Amino acid sequence: MFDARPLQGRLAARGYSLAIDGSAGPKTLAALLAFIGRQQLTPLIAQLGAAAAQHLPSAEIITPLRVAHALAQWAVETGGFAKLEENLNYSATRLRAVWPSRFPTPLDASLFAHKPEHLAEKVYGGRGGNAKPGDGWLYRGRGPTMLTFHDNYADAQRLTGVAVLASPDLVATPDVGMLVACAYWRQRNINAVADCDDLTAVRVKVNGGKIGLEQAQAYLRRAKLVLLP
Repeated sequence: MFDARPLQGRLAARGYSLAIDGSAGPKTLAALLAFIGRQQLTPLIAQLGAAAAQHLPSAEIITPLRVAHALAQWAVETGGFAKLEENLNYSATRLRAVWPSRFPTPLDASLFAHKPEHLAEKVYGGRGGNAKPGDGWLYRGRGPTMLTFHDNYADAQRLTGVAVLASPDLVATPDVGMLVACAYWRQRNINAVADCDDLTAVRVKVNGGKIGLEQAQAYLRRAKLVLLP
């Protein structure tokens, strides 16, 4: 990893209690996650910081720019590192905003509002390897990338050796979630576009489209305040 002393100094100046020792370890990365996500140093963020310190090097996310891009993307997916499981308890209005083509009218949306399992089958069922009834809910979004779909869980299992197909809730734990996120990042060679500082290309590789691009831009600006001032 990079020499973290400048980062630690900038975080310390913002009120985080850190040793200025140059190590991008669990406490430094937890403080960085909290700063980027505008969160308190919660137990979840502390655990994510420890997991990041362990797993980021496996995906060669080891430069300030790569770290900034990775954490900005994961901040979008997790609501600023506040959750590791997708919340599918949407209002009808929110459903129409997120999936306008699937819920073109208020009546369409009202049938699935505040019905998470029913909604998961509607939006995730019958694709991405979700072939059985209940697969949409079983393989809903989890982890820093909000991993969805049977095929993506199968891919994560192949890459990590963790039995996430049989136990998908493991992806919602900080350690396995971060391991899976790093494997996902490495497999898709996202470092190549992160090195070019191409946020749009990074977002497309992570998300499959540009949804959340404005949020990613805001989180990336915040990450660069302390990683690349």
